[in-house]
Amino acid sequence: MKINLITPALVAIVGLALAGAPLTAQAETSSSTSTSTAAPEKKDKAKKTPYMGSITAIDAKSVTVASSAKTLTLAITPDTKFKKDKEEATLSDFAVGDKVTGSYSKDDSGALTANSLHKKTDKTAAAKPAAASSASN
Repeated sequence: MKINLITPALVAIVGLALAGAPLTAQAETSSSTSTSTAAPEKKDKAKKTPYMGSITAIDAKSVTVASSAKTLTLAITPDTKFKKDKEEATLSDFAVGDKVTGSYSKDDSGALTANSLHKKTDKTAAAKPAAASSASN
C-alpha cells in the first residue's frame, strides 16, 4: 500500500517541476529579448528633424542652409543621402543658391549632421522660356 501512495506523489512532484520549467525559461527568454532589442531601437531611431531653405555655403565636409527662421550648418558624412528631383545625386550636384529640403540629426554634443539633402528643380520654369521662344517663331 505504501508503494501505491508514493508513486502517484512522485509523479505529481515531477509533473509540477516539469510544468514550471518552461514558464521560467520563457520568462528569461522574453526579458532578455526585450532588453537586447530595446537598445538598437533607440540607436536606430535618432530624432530626424526636417529642414527647408537655400544653400548659403557648401564644401566637402559641410553645407549651410538658411531659411527665414534660422541658419543651419550641417556636417556631411558618408551616410548623407543626396537626391536631385527623385534621382540619386552627389554633393557636386548642389551649389550655393539652390533651394533644398532634407533632415538632420543632433548628437549629444549638439553637432548637426545631414541625413539627407534634396534639391527639386523647377521643370515648369525651364519649360516656359522654351515654349515662349518657339511660340514667337
